[in-house]
Amino acid sequence: MSKKKNPESAMPPKFLLGKLEKVLQRINEEGNFKASIVSTLDGFSIASISSQFDDVVLSAISTIFQEASKRAEDYIGFKRMDEVSLVDDDKVRMVCREFQAGELKLILTVVVPPYQTYRRLTNIAIREIEKIMRRKET
Repeated sequence: MSKKKNPESAMPPKFLLGKLEKVLQRINEEGNFKASIVSTLDGFSIASISSQFDDVVLSAISTIFQEASKRAEDYIGFKRMDEVSLVDDDKVRMVCREFQAGELKLILTVVVPPYQTYRRLTNIAIREIEKIMRRKET
């Protein structure tokens, strides 16, 4: 029987949580994002910035996105996908990017306003989050 990790073990210490939230706050401000959240592949929210969106719902949806991504890789033969997104009629985009941070696989989810660029900011955020999470392990 496989042992599931306790979601609490994924939670960074408080001093690192503040650093994660600062990264998310900065990309929200620079990109005018409506929301940003870091969660585990199991849908457990690690860090988020208050927004009009429920972080629990965003985490759950991002997990569904990642499952669909894995199935596309497995069944269609797509190479490793690093981004999955949905765009609504108003051109608001929800983007989920999976990445490795130390031993954890995480998802960065952002909600982007219409016609706004996001890729550069999410790249920066992922690099910074990886650095922060490496400090957790030392």
